[in-house]
Amino acid sequence: MSFLDRVASLFGQRTSSHHNTATSGATPPKDAPAAPAEPPHALRQHFAVTEREVQGFEVYSIAPMKFAETNATDVTHYDPHADALGELPAADAATKAVLYVLPGGFTKPIQPRNWDFIGQLAEAGLRVEVPLYGLVPDYNCSQALPLLREVYSQLVSDHGAENITVIADSAGGSLALGLFISDATSPHRLPAPKNLILNAPWLDMDLSNELVTSYEEKDPILNPEQLRPQGALWARGLVNMDVAEPHSVTQHPIVSPINLPQEQWGEILRSTQVKLFCGDRDLSLPDTQKLAEILTSNGVDAQLQVQPGAVHMYHLGKSRDGRTARKTMISVASSTADPMN
Repeated sequence: MSFLDRVASLFGQRTSSHHNTATSGATPPKDAPAAPAEPPHALRQHFAVTEREVQGFEVYSIAPMKFAETNATDVTHYDPHADALGELPAADAATKAVLYVLPGGFTKPIQPRNWDFIGQLAEAGLRVEVPLYGLVPDYNCSQALPLLREVYSQLVSDHGAENITVIADSAGGSLALGLFISDATSPHRLPAPKNLILNAPWLDMDLSNELVTSYEEKDPILNPEQLRPQGALWARGLVNMDVAEPHSVTQHPIVSPINLPQEQWGEILRSTQVKLFCGDRDLSLPDTQKLAEILTSNGVDAQLQVQPGAVHMYHLGKSRDGRTARKTMISVASSTADPMN
C-alpha cells in the first residue's frame, strides 16, 4: 500500500475532526493562523466562483462564466441573484486548468494578492482550482497530501493531464512535489501534469544547504529560524503515518523533495515541463538552482529563471518583474508554446 493509500485509509476514520496533535519535536508558532482572505467581489462578478468541501477542507473553483445557450462568456449583465441553471460547470467552461498550491510557510492562509493572481489566470480562460489546505499547528502534511491528490485527480478526470498546469508557490512547492513523489508508488498512480511551475519552492524543511547562510542577509523576508520549526510541525504527519522516524522526518523526500534520489526524478516528471522562478535575494535560490540542475541531468525538461534584485514571491507583486513573470506563467498554462525560449 502506498503512502497516500495509507493516509486515505486513516483519514477515512476521522469523520469528525482533522486535528492532529503534532506536539513533540517542534514548537508551534506563537500566533494562530489568520482567517483566509475571501474572493474579491470583482472575481465573483466576472467569473464563475464555486466552493465545495473536499475531505473537510474548502476548495475554490474559478472558471470563465459561460452559459449553455451561447457557450460564450457573457458577464455584461451579470446578476448575482439570477438563475444560474444555464451556467456551464467549470469542467465545461474551460479546456485548460490550473491547480494552484498556495504559499505561506504552512502557517499563513490565502492572501488578497493570491486572489489577484488567480483572477489573472481565470481571465486567460483557465479553470483554477485552489485547495485551502490546513495549516500548522492544527494540521500537517498527512491531511494536505490526500486533499491535493483528490483535487488533482478530479482535474485529470475533467481535462486530462495534458491540459493541466500545476503552479506551486514557496511552501506549496514542497506540497506539490510531495504529491507526485508519494503517488509514484501508488497502484493507482496519476499522470503527471503537462506543466509544473515552481515559484521559489521550499525544498528542504531543514534549510540545510550551506549556501542558505550567505543568502540570509540578502533576503529581507524569509527567516530560517522561523521556518524550520514550521517545517518540523508540517512534517510530523509522516511520523503519524509510519512513513518516517521522528529524528529524521524533516529529511524525508515527501516533505523535503531535494532529498529524493536523483535518478527518480526522470521517472516521476518525465512527461512534464518544469519552469522554476526565483529572485536572487531569496534564500530559496540555492536549493531551487540545485533542483533545476538535478532535473535537467536526469532527463527532465526544466528551465530556471533567476530574477536579479527580486525577493521572495516577487511574481505576486506589482513590480514590472512581477508582472512579466505572471504573464509568462499564464502563457505557459494557457498555450502549448514555450514562452521561456
